Amino acid sequence: MAREYVVAIDIGTQSTRAALVDPDGQIRDIASSPIDLSAPRPGWAEQDPEQWWQTTVDNIAAVLERNRGVHVAAVGVGAQMHSLVAVDTSGAALTARSALWSDKRCLDQVQALLGRPDAEELCQLAGNLPVPAWCGFKMAWLRAHRPAAYHRAATLLVAKDFVNLRLCGTLATDPTEASGSFLCDAASGQWSEPLLAALGVDRAKLPPITDPATVIGAIRAEVAKRTGLAAGTPVVAGSGDMLCQLLGAGITRPGQVAVVAGTASIVAVAAPEATTDGRLMNLRSASGGWMHFGISDAAGKAFRWFADELCPAMTDFGDLTEAAADVPAGSAGLLFFPYLLGERTLGSAQSRASFVGATLQHDRAHFIRAVLEGITLEDSRALRVLCPDGVSEPIRCIGGGAGSDRWNQIRADVFGHSVQTLAQPEGGIQGAAILAGVGAGWYASAAAGAEQVARPARTWTPSPGPAEVYAEAYRTFCAVHDALAPLWARWP
Repeated sequence: MAREYVVAIDIGTQSTRAALVDPDGQIRDIASSPIDLSAPRPGWAEQDPEQWWQTTVDNIAAVLERNRGVHVAAVGVGAQMHSLVAVDTSGAALTARSALWSDKRCLDQVQALLGRPDAEELCQLAGNLPVPAWCGFKMAWLRAHRPAAYHRAATLLVAKDFVNLRLCGTLATDPTEASGSFLCDAASGQWSEPLLAALGVDRAKLPPITDPATVIGAIRAEVAKRTGLAAGTPVVAGSGDMLCQLLGAGITRPGQVAVVAGTASIVAVAAPEATTDGRLMNLRSASGGWMHFGISDAAGKAFRWFADELCPAMTDFGDLTEAAADVPAGSAGLLFFPYLLGERTLGSAQSRASFVGATLQHDRAHFIRAVLEGITLEDSRALRVLCPDGVSEPIRCIGGGAGSDRWNQIRADVFGHSVQTLAQPEGGIQGAAILAGVGAGWYASAAAGAEQVARPARTWTPSPGPAEVYAEAYRTFCAVHDALAPLWARWP
């Protein structure tokens, strides 16, 4: 019997990708396309949904052209979360660009909800505090500021569900995305009439909620012609990219912890139910249960910004991180605060990025290391809230930033705990492939698939000297953060 594959699709913030993946989680081939990010105003972050779709078509076609004759058993999509695409009855996007997960334009809608007398009750119902990331607030902003697009919209979708609609013609979302909308009842997992009413969102404009591994439709004939996929190939509902990454890393049991080192840096712990700690956020996992997490919206993006703007001659990620090899832990007192896109719950959405403590002794290498350390110190703030009693297993590190040995050692030293990478670093692709694999009949469940394919690779342990330096640096980092926090609201 010919070997089967699934096509796993990843819609990121900086690129889109498509890959052929086998039942053992091995990637046979992958294609990638860059995508543009627009920031027309402070706090805004937008992309063109048509570019998501066109590059996805191109990526699938490229992979299948290079691998003619392979049998694709199913298709699964993972995508950046909380974006908003308003579509008409034909599936056409009604706005030229979509507000992304990191977009803060709907802060007024968030503040309006916080000002309601029933705000606490609504937050308990949603299982989260209101933050601009949640897609429901973007819908409320669209209704207030782009009323024509809102009222013309037949359906309000996120990036993954928009791509699925184009692939198979089916309107659907999944629990990972629904739980991040502030429109879904955390207990029942269904759309909530009180939350819909509070944000002024029409229930008729929302798709049904379906398990991530459920087959929702089949590849349309038109898509088959453009991509090389066989018409009728099953398409599963898929999941938000963060939850795909955590699934691909094997984070399915309560107490397991991971750092997702991507455009954003996410620290997450698996749990059986949502947390009520307002400093954290909750999302349904792709395998059942919940993920509690903290997030730095512009972590990897901050490193890329620093490299592009201040080190234009050093374009390679490895060269940049190794440039800091001779700088001792702590960067001689230089601290970096990675808030280029503000903060979510451990600070203000109006926070700004900054370097603090620079002197004439600091050179470029100090600044590079300070960026790596600052992102990690921010991760440590989230970790200490998530796991106040410590962590029992190695912290798994996934995403593009997990590829640096230097940075992984910094993580272990800052966290004071071992850090582990995986044999397959493409966590998002692997998570989407696991969900497609369940739809194809490969695995009994998403958790079973993750258990089969997630394999640890290397472990870093804390070094006593640097760990002591970082323990003091962490105290200073928190003190400076708290001193600056009251100032950001009046910053120009």
